[in-house]
Amino acid sequence: MRTAQRFKVRSVFAAAAAVLLVTPIAVSGTVTAHAASVKPSASVLKKSNSYYRKHAKTLGKKYKLVYDAQTALKKNGKAVVWVNTSDKQLKKSVQLAMDYWNHKLGKKEFTKGSKKNHTLTFSVSHAQASKSDNSDAWWTPGTKKVQVRWSYYQDAKKDIAQKMSEPYQVAFYKQYNTTITSTAKKNLAAQGVDPAANNYSALLEQEETKVAEGLKAFQSVNKTLTAINNSVAAQGRMYEYAGTIAHEFGHTMGLDHSPNAKDLMYYESGTNKVYSYKQVTTKMKSYNPVTATDKARAQLALKIYVAAHK
Repeated sequence: MRTAQRFKVRSVFAAAAAVLLVTPIAVSGTVTAHAASVKPSASVLKKSNSYYRKHAKTLGKKYKLVYDAQTALKKNGKAVVWVNTSDKQLKKSVQLAMDYWNHKLGKKEFTKGSKKNHTLTFSVSHAQASKSDNSDAWWTPGTKKVQVRWSYYQDAKKDIAQKMSEPYQVAFYKQYNTTITSTAKKNLAAQGVDPAANNYSALLEQEETKVAEGLKAFQSVNKTLTAINNSVAAQGRMYEYAGTIAHEFGHTMGLDHSPNAKDLMYYESGTNKVYSYKQVTTKMKSYNPVTATDKARAQLALKIYVAAHK
């Protein structure tokens, strides 16, 4: 079990239209980052279109913007997303990702489109991961596609279910293990089972299972574990991928990776809240990973884009 916070590792990317803005596989670890602020001030966000056109290069360098990545934006700076997947949970993740940005920006930057009417496509990729390409999500400006790797998406549910379940299992056996074992031994003794018998260990394990399942505490824990495996783990994955996709949508607006570890656009991101039953079923409903810095950078990137297309 990895007890440290789990992060999505997002690699840096090269320039130009052919680039992939990627999100490699998740790893665990504690990340700290100390860097100069890349958050545009309120005054910078109130400049004229002519100012943005004239100083676009300087602003892009200072606030880490990549204009070549803005290929899916309409002239008004908005994007229309065709969600090309049949997976219901993944559709919810895409909608959440759009909602995250729309809510923070105070406007519908991202709207749902269709096969015939869209500026960018969201879909899954069935390509197998390799040493040179282990990303789990990416934005390709040239083809105007945001994609997630299907195999990693499928594995994520099992991963979350395991980590979400483990605290309940550990707590139960930590509290009741001694009682379970001693009761099981007494039961076998009452049945006349000799501790020296060759199959004693197997019989003891079977009896321990019976004793554990007879405890009221086990019934409560089992109910929670059943809920995790039936629905809550999938809900956690929905939130996990909503953040992943929102990160890629940040790239579509022209945002390079942020140097600040707390930002959605940091090259590593993610939250261990998706491994908490209570967080997923309650507090994650109001969770939004887009920070004030993410918001300000997106606002500036969009202002510069619109100014350039007037």
